[in-house]
Amino acid sequence: MFSLTVPNMAAKITRTIFRDREVDEDRFAIVKYGVEIFLVNVTKGITVYLAAALLGMIWQTLIVHLSYLMIRRHSFGLHAKTSLGCTITSVVMFVVLPYFVKDVQLSGWMIVLISVLILMNIAIFSPSDTENMPLFNAQKRHVLRIKSVFNTFFIIIVISIIPNEYFKSLVLLGLALQVIMIHPISYRFLRRRYNNYEFNK
Repeated sequence: MFSLTVPNMAAKITRTIFRDREVDEDRFAIVKYGVEIFLVNVTKGITVYLAAALLGMIWQTLIVHLSYLMIRRHSFGLHAKTSLGCTITSVVMFVVLPYFVKDVQLSGWMIVLISVLILMNIAIFSPSDTENMPLFNAQKRHVLRIKSVFNTFFIIIVISIIPNEYFKSLVLLGLALQVIMIHPISYRFLRRRYNNYEFNK
């Protein structure tokens, strides 16, 4: 229901922004789109952290979410096709899965193995673009890959220092979720086109 009202709310906010000046349709549409994205993300964030609060999972959700975002900002990856789909997926990823991770015990060698696999996948498959946002620039892709690998390596070093095993599991979950989002198998499973920079050049 809310998603149906977002365009109307965005239009009203955009009209308020340009209240005292003339603006062409293209400029209005660009700003309106940005406002829509902001409203959707705020709504999604409220929903995710409200669900986390109801389950007493605020800090667990925050750890997984931040770990995921630190890698995603440079490695990109899949997006849900609808706002509702994005919200549901986010609740599952950042609230439901961390809820069950508390019962998972990872040994030292398992943490090392998972960390190595995550780092390898990030190095091989990042960044992954989408049909709506293809990454045509080869140099930019190279820079994004380096940043993704560096951030992943940095996070792995941090968790190797911190003795809390539960914390390590939550961070690795966040990293693993982002690996899923950039992996070609995920694109194939969801019937999405991979390496979109090879098309529409």
